[in-house]
Amino acid sequence: MVRYLDLDLMINGIMDLFLLLLTARILNTPPSFYRLLGGVFIGEFPVLLSAFGSVPFLLTLSKFLTPFAMVWVSFTKVGIRTYVKRLTLFWILSVGLGGGVYALWGWVEFDGSSSNALRLGIQNFWVLPLGSLFWWGGQKVSLNWLSNVKKLRASVYDVLIDFGEHSNPIKVKALLDTGNQLRDPLTGTPVLLVEEEIAAAGMPADWQTIIKGSWRNLDDPWPWLWKEDSSWMKTFVFIPYQAVGHKSYLLGIRPQRIVLGSSEPQDIQATLALVQHPLSQDGAFQALLHPEHVQGSGG
Repeated sequence: MVRYLDLDLMINGIMDLFLLLLTARILNTPPSFYRLLGGVFIGEFPVLLSAFGSVPFLLTLSKFLTPFAMVWVSFTKVGIRTYVKRLTLFWILSVGLGGGVYALWGWVEFDGSSSNALRLGIQNFWVLPLGSLFWWGGQKVSLNWLSNVKKLRASVYDVLIDFGEHSNPIKVKALLDTGNQLRDPLTGTPVLLVEEEIAAAGMPADWQTIIKGSWRNLDDPWPWLWKEDSSWMKTFVFIPYQAVGHKSYLLGIRPQRIVLGSSEPQDIQATLALVQHPLSQDGAFQALLHPEHVQGSGG
């Protein structure tokens, strides 16, 4: 049988890319083109090994380990629990789209041949009930995850933030947080919590001075703000919050414009509060909305 390596690589790469994109879509994970490209590249290793007559054990091992590496490279780094979710869903999609029995047979090659014929001997019949059991269990787990993702999506909104002149507007996913009751202490405007690293990427360069300022080590940062530049009071504010055992402040920013939603966008009034830690372990959202933003009473 004649094999065309370029065709094998192309088909395998397209299928891997589709499965990775589908995994990201279902779990509401923002995909990165370069990470996905790296995952697809890793997925080509078993094809290359099989084409050049690799040792059977090495080829089987590569087929087993490749999905672990593909999922690890294709998505942003998260905790082990989220990684296992992504890996499990990727496996379920791979098996389901490829056909349960055919995928198991083609991956492990139980009869040791490379024939295209589907031969399942009586000694390997255990593959059918075992594969069915794994598929059933995987479906139960994935349906539970999908239910949670569906609920999450209903509370996640697209938000565009424009900081004004010499800045780059940024888009974030914002979760409606009914427990967010923070307000701008000077204007009373509801607060939108945003991850500092993401917000900083769209700000004017000269704003980095205050973001990295020494006010974080002060019990009362307001005098520091007045001393550094009194004009900053128009844009920046310190938002008090009560943590466990102590009171502290978040740096607040009043951007030029904030737009909520994508299908029916509307401008909302909000003061941003920058937080230094990720708001979502799996990157599903990067901001937290105040309830009034969605109800419309805030803007």
